[in-house]
Amino acid sequence: TAVDGEPLDDAEPSADKANDPSRLETLPPTSPPRAESGTPLGSRYLLDTVIGTGATGRVWQGRRRADGSPVAVKVLRPEFGEDPAVVQRFLRESATLRAIRHPHLVQIHDLVAEGDTLAIVMDLVDGEDLRQLASRAVLSGSAALTVLSQVAAGLAAVHAAGVVHRDVKPENVLVAWEQGAEGERPYARLTDFGLARAADSPALTQTSQLVGTLAYVAPELVAGRAADTPVDVYALGVMAYELLAGERPFDAPHTAALLRAHVEMEPRRPPAMSSELWGLVSRCLAKDPSRRPTAD
Repeated sequence: TAVDGEPLDDAEPSADKANDPSRLETLPPTSPPRAESGTPLGSRYLLDTVIGTGATGRVWQGRRRADGSPVAVKVLRPEFGEDPAVVQRFLRESATLRAIRHPHLVQIHDLVAEGDTLAIVMDLVDGEDLRQLASRAVLSGSAALTVLSQVAAGLAAVHAAGVVHRDVKPENVLVAWEQGAEGERPYARLTDFGLARAADSPALTQTSQLVGTLAYVAPELVAGRAADTPVDVYALGVMAYELLAGERPFDAPHTAALLRAHVEMEPRRPPAMSSELWGLVSRCLAKDPSRRPTAD
């Protein structure tokens, strides 16, 4: 998908996904077999296997040199390292990002800046992303609500730390299953947060790139206004609509029409959605950011 003729990302989709422009190929840190040797990253890590490629960079399975413990490493695109202001902001926010701890977030452990390379080191998690899970239609309505509430709780922790995610979407939610008193229940963790602050620089926005997948982009971002926490609530509302109704609130044959829908169209209430639930979802999808609820 492109805006004004420019590509939105450098994704390298597989053949079976090439005809699905709505899916951004940024995959969460799930675990493949470990390679025997690795590519050095700084003095503390080795990169073994690429496990995802997307608009902001590549995700690798790696390990710590000191003890061999596995990690996921997102190496950002070269454009990030070429902008000194981006590098400074990236390093300045490292303490904030590493301090964010919540059971429904993938933990960030380190940020690496070496030459023009920027990378984020985080937990390597076994789990299925929410897009994959939803495509198999194995989430009941109550399970979907559980996942959404867990994502909202993680998002609230991110916002409390002063960070705007700006890329909330099913691909960035990892879901595992845990055994409870009433059987298996989903356990969701939000990942890939903290990247958008680095992406929000003049050098990068001049390339006509919109941070976030277009299906989840808030109206104020389309209008070129600054991003704040309501953009994440809007994306969560789109994701809730999609999970509960089986379709997105807005669809269009091309990029310009989709962006216009985010700005101008009101979402249609799904026939099977209760009044109480629709009241919450529709508020999340409000065009005016001030009318949206907080993640809390």
